[in-house]
Amino acid sequence: MCLSLFSMLAFSQNDVGKFLQGGQADANKVIKAYMQPYAFALGDGLNNGWFSSAKTHSLFGFDLTVGVSGVQIPNSSKTFDLNSLHLTNMVVKTGGNIAPTVAGSKTAADPVIGVNDSHGNEIINFKSPQGTGLDLVPVPMVQIGFGLLPHTDLIGRFVPDIKYNNNGNNMKIGLWGIGAKHNFMEWIPVLNKLPFDASLFASYSVVNGESGLHLPTSDYSSNPNIRIETFNTDGQVLKLKTQSSKFGLIVSKKIAILTVFGAIGNSTSKSNVDLLGIYPVVATTSAGGFEVTQQGALKNPIALSYRTSNVSMEAGLRVKITLLSLFASISKSEYTAYNLGLSLGFR
Repeated sequence: MCLSLFSMLAFSQNDVGKFLQGGQADANKVIKAYMQPYAFALGDGLNNGWFSSAKTHSLFGFDLTVGVSGVQIPNSSKTFDLNSLHLTNMVVKTGGNIAPTVAGSKTAADPVIGVNDSHGNEIINFKSPQGTGLDLVPVPMVQIGFGLLPHTDLIGRFVPDIKYNNNGNNMKIGLWGIGAKHNFMEWIPVLNKLPFDASLFASYSVVNGESGLHLPTSDYSSNPNIRIETFNTDGQVLKLKTQSSKFGLIVSKKIAILTVFGAIGNSTSKSNVDLLGIYPVVATTSAGGFEVTQQGALKNPIALSYRTSNVSMEAGLRVKITLLSLFASISKSEYTAYNLGLSLGFR
């Protein structure tokens, strides 16, 4: 769950000050394209691992499930085309226009981007950020399911805000989610005699994370002629909120200790990334020199929104021995995910 927040934080710590020199609009376009694979992967991951069978618990039955989804980033999402963003103030100087996304290669050739002021003077130049080299994004999860209603399971996920310090930055992240599975076949004559189970399913999850930032003044410009004045950067913070939902139909068949299951439905996610606080930008003075001033600062400069909505398909197997079950599945939504989990419970 923390991976997207950490990656966005690392990007902010090292690059966002430079990108803001190209203007708020250009900075939002480039950062959005760079972070998109992890935002989509987090949304997909939250929508996985909710079930391993269409069969529901008996009244007061329960299970405790620990699982992880490995969301595979495709090759098409490991790079992006700077020219396709239609940037206004940023120009590619060298290295070509294809840049790695956060899921791209660490060793790829990074384009050098320049920013000029209205007089044609170069304010700053910098490399497009490298990728992490991590194209299989893990999203771990713990949940509890209860048979609290006839032929209906209620499923809950909850992680209270966990606070920690990362290189001097106070960070926190938390999660909650709720799901329901209803075996409608049990209510319908003839259908309840069929040798398989079928249930309707729905879920909703929310992840909230934030981190304080401390950007060095050198991040705003490498030009030695630019005078960096003291400015108030209190309140610089990066916030992440991801909401995901999924609904559909689950079908399963139990044969001795083996259960085969499949599902089809709709999977959606929405992620918001906001960079809040005051961030100075380089401005040209009347004397022709350069300086950074409060008047030239941007307030709350980054506001990104990612949305996905896709048909979701899943197929998997579960093996159950007494109270212990092991399951594995493959799901396809925005990206392909490989899911593995272990549950303990009784019907």
